[in-house]
Amino acid sequence: MRLTDYTDYSLRVMLYLALRRDGLSTIQEISDAYGISKNHLMKVVQRLGELGWVDTVRGRNGGLRLAPESQTLSVGAVVRQTENDFALVGCFPDEQGERRQCVIEPQCRLKHALAAARDAFLAELDRHTIGEIAQPASDLSGLLGLAPVQFVPNATGTVARRAPSREH
Repeated sequence: MRLTDYTDYSLRVMLYLALRRDGLSTIQEISDAYGISKNHLMKVVQRLGELGWVDTVRGRNGGLRLAPESQTLSVGAVVRQTENDFALVGCFPDEQGERRQCVIEPQCRLKHALAAARDAFLAELDRHTIGEIAQPASDLSGLLGLAPVQFVPNATGTVARRAPSREH
């Protein structure tokens, strides 16, 4: 099963905002961090706001933040709200309730196996919350440019992560 970019971006926005727990973020900051089109993110953020998962603060010093209860929101819930088609094959009803007829449908066991796989996929996503996927926060924050992280070659030629110095 492949998730749409819309769902991917929705999860990324929520993850970014979960990492910025106390601060406000802008769509531009999120766009820059992930290298995603700002226009795409605007649509995503609008929907996440409509769902009550993201709070928006208007004004000169405004921005976005994750709604407090969204930390405990399951990844599965986000996927269900942002994906519009869970019809893995043509004989499954699509978002309009339509499906293609198949000559083997009366005896088909494949559709049941695929339905079970889809349900297992969503059940696994239900086991994880937005707050959980934002861990370890320090490592993820560094990758998104939210905290200074320095990568340096070590003696073996591999790259190691070095915590930022605390010099004042």
